[in-house]
Amino acid sequence: MTISEGYKGFMLASDNGSSERLLQAMAEQLKVPLMQIARQSELSQRVYDDDSYSAITNIAEIGLQLVDSYLLSSQLKNQNTLLLEPVAVSSILFDVAHKLDPIAKQYDLSLEVNLAGKYEPIMGHRKSLEAAFTMLGYSYIETSNNSEQPVIILGAHKSSYGLVAGLFAGQKGLTTDMFRRARALYGTSRQPLPALSPSAGAGIFIADSLFQSMATRLKVAHHHKLAGLAVTLLPSRQLQLV
Repeated sequence: MTISEGYKGFMLASDNGSSERLLQAMAEQLKVPLMQIARQSELSQRVYDDDSYSAITNIAEIGLQLVDSYLLSSQLKNQNTLLLEPVAVSSILFDVAHKLDPIAKQYDLSLEVNLAGKYEPIMGHRKSLEAAFTMLGYSYIETSNNSEQPVIILGAHKSSYGLVAGLFAGQKGLTTDMFRRARALYGTSRQPLPALSPSAGAGIFIADSLFQSMATRLKVAHHHKLAGLAVTLLPSRQLQLV
């Protein structure tokens, strides 16, 4: 079966065990923004503070996005087909950076979009791509204290296999073996990926689930010597399902 220019679909497999693990990880992760909202609300009651109100809004947005992305992931797993269209990765990354900017500023972080050239569109599901990269972004922002620099790069570059796009920073100890173990542990461990997330890391695995709906997976990659998590996306003229 070949996916060519325009809209096409491919069959998706449903994995109930994986969905349950993802739900457990999300429930554990959701405790973090809810706890932060509770603490910020208490502070705002004692003293009027614009920064506290902004923090509450941003934290609530993280929680809502986490739930929405999980629901989208579950919905896609239960569909027989997924409609794909030509998508500009640069547009996705800029939109995601704009969405993440308020919460990044709250953590004194900078976001940069770095594209090593101009690229042709890839075939993808725009809503899923935006949700997945946003989930990665929230996870990176949450772990800013484990980074060597206060900058998160939303980057893309060509490889021999296609277009590599992801988020990159100065995280220490992020390796392919560690990420492979984290895939086996999420949903059963409170901290499956300590090099990148101090909590359940649900955002990362929700992102991975969304990418899998487009027949690709997160992997450890490098962009300008920075380590990160990325996916390989095929240009529309190359995308095939065998």
